[in-house]
Amino acid sequence: MLLFKIAFRNVRRQIGGYLIYFFTVALTVSLLFSLAGLMFSKVVFAFSASFKLETALVCAFLALVLAVVSAWVLGYGCAFLLRRRKKEFGMYLTLGMKRSNIVAIFVCEMLFTFLFSLAAGLGLGMLVYQAIAAGVSAFLEADIVWADYTAGAFLLTIVLVGAIFLITAAVSAGYLRFEKIANLLKGKNTKGKTVKRPHGWLVVSIISFVVLVVSVLVVAVTAAGRPGGSDYVFTIVGGGALTLIAIIFTYVGALKSMIPYLLQNKAFAGRGTRTFTLRQLSDRIGADSVLFGVIAVLLSVVVAGGNIFLTIFGTQVAQSKIDNPYTVSVKAAYDATGQLTADLSAWMEEFGEAEAVRQYTVFEVRDPALDQYLLGSSWLLRESDYYALCEMAGEQAGDLEGGALLVCNGASLKELEETVQDAEELIGNFKWETERFSVTFEGVSPTHKCLAVFGFSYLLAVPDAVVDAVEEGRLYAAAQTLCAVNYAGGAFDEEAMDEFFRQKNEEDAYLNFPNAYGSFFNVSVAGSFLPTLRELATPWLLIVLFVTLAFALLSMAILALKSLAAVSEDRRRYKQLYLVGASAKKTIASLITQIALYFFLPFILPILMNVPVAFICMGLNDMMGGSLTNLQVVGYAVMFTAILLLFYVVYCAVTCIVARADVKRGLHTPGI
Repeated sequence: MLLFKIAFRNVRRQIGGYLIYFFTVALTVSLLFSLAGLMFSKVVFAFSASFKLETALVCAFLALVLAVVSAWVLGYGCAFLLRRRKKEFGMYLTLGMKRSNIVAIFVCEMLFTFLFSLAAGLGLGMLVYQAIAAGVSAFLEADIVWADYTAGAFLLTIVLVGAIFLITAAVSAGYLRFEKIANLLKGKNTKGKTVKRPHGWLVVSIISFVVLVVSVLVVAVTAAGRPGGSDYVFTIVGGGALTLIAIIFTYVGALKSMIPYLLQNKAFAGRGTRTFTLRQLSDRIGADSVLFGVIAVLLSVVVAGGNIFLTIFGTQVAQSKIDNPYTVSVKAAYDATGQLTADLSAWMEEFGEAEAVRQYTVFEVRDPALDQYLLGSSWLLRESDYYALCEMAGEQAGDLEGGALLVCNGASLKELEETVQDAEELIGNFKWETERFSVTFEGVSPTHKCLAVFGFSYLLAVPDAVVDAVEEGRLYAAAQTLCAVNYAGGAFDEEAMDEFFRQKNEEDAYLNFPNAYGSFFNVSVAGSFLPTLRELATPWLLIVLFVTLAFALLSMAILALKSLAAVSEDRRRYKQLYLVGASAKKTIASLITQIALYFFLPFILPILMNVPVAFICMGLNDMMGGSLTNLQVVGYAVMFTAILLLFYVVYCAVTCIVARADVKRGLHTPGI
């Protein structure tokens, strides 16, 4: 009981030193709880549909990976706490306390920390879980609903956290049980070795950076092209591996040469406390250069993988919206009498509150002159229908000016631009003449969504009188009746609509009608592709999300704990700086500068990697149809990196607060 009291008192007195550890454990618990919640979540399983088993396995695997990563990070955190208090434990031993008692005290301290963190982490995890579920719902273009909490999620989280505690406690107990008293009493000297041959390391850094740039360019150019053959895969994989290796050597060379060069620049290093700051950094980043390179590689993989996933998914969603801009579209066989489709618009209004309904017919004419500039398509659309459909689709209509406009029906903006360029030479030079009418070509419509759903690549919007003449004179080779509907809020009775048209298609009048298109009626619902896309994307989204969080947590926790370990061991140096004349403000400023640089140096190259990755994503977007604009692709990259950077800033701020309190307290403590 006495050991519990001592342990609780130690945790309370050293809450500042335990804050980052507590913060890390709480974040770990919240992420583990979120993963466990997703494993049992009906909401996520509703998205994954036929991939429910795969999604559950992904969540279980990610939970295991996160638990292993967390155990490693927290084990490192225990090492930090032990180094911070090694003299205290050594003093306990010299006073006659048994090692088993010291082990028990420290394990109890860890137990209290884990229990406090478990409570805080579960509370935070309940919020994080809802935020992740809402974010996944929003990203997958689904209705956001409150996720369900389950007893299984709580139990699994407690089991995983308990396993992590046992691993870290075993590591700490082993260290305290076998470490010599002399080593515990002897403070660790953090002064690093002087870097030899900084010029050589600078050359290594420059060569590595050149290799990095070349390999990234090769990968970007190859990825932006069309895939094909084993050379394509070899170039992508080989170039990617070379890029990651080059990142590590770039960091090693740059960090081992940067500080010596800055210290030699007297004009820069001689101002204020810069010499002290640089020497402190030199002691740390030179020894940690490989670690910085590894962290930069992890973050670069996260940035590249996250941006590529967002681009692929975003392209698919954007294309889905282009393919069917209305709530519902209906295709019907063309009935020249009009009797079989006369009530189609009225039928559509029975399934929901229709804000707009447009029934129209397109006609295919076969004329070699038309094929010359219609790119093989010759479907005519009435001018009045063109303007109405543009308004329903949210597109800006062009002006026919009594002539004809070529309509790119479901094209990307890039494809639209290319069509406009190809058609420029025909504007004003082409005239379609028959015995009944004469039409000049006025250009390309600025629209790019599918005004007529169901596979028409191009349409020709012409005056109503032209289409009337084609219909009345039976100058068409084929025709198709269509109906576009926009329901208020996108809400309608889809089940009743499906049943209604199923029955209609089985009626004799419709079943026996000559029809080259299969069923008389076919229905397309906006976003009908999204459920299938969600099934495919859900497991990958979870992988990207939690791998990002795991790598970010690993990086931030290591940097934070190493920074605090260095501060704890270097408090005497800050006290000496203060005693020789530096103000408390300048001393603290030197500390904050060191921590900020130490934190963000590994993040420099991952941020720069956004540039080539953005070009790779633009190439992927073009390969998949170019549904996104380049600005949207860049926006995904900026958003993803900004979120990652925000977590970094928060972790860095917490580290600075703890370190500042530690050093500031030491400045006013008597003695050195």
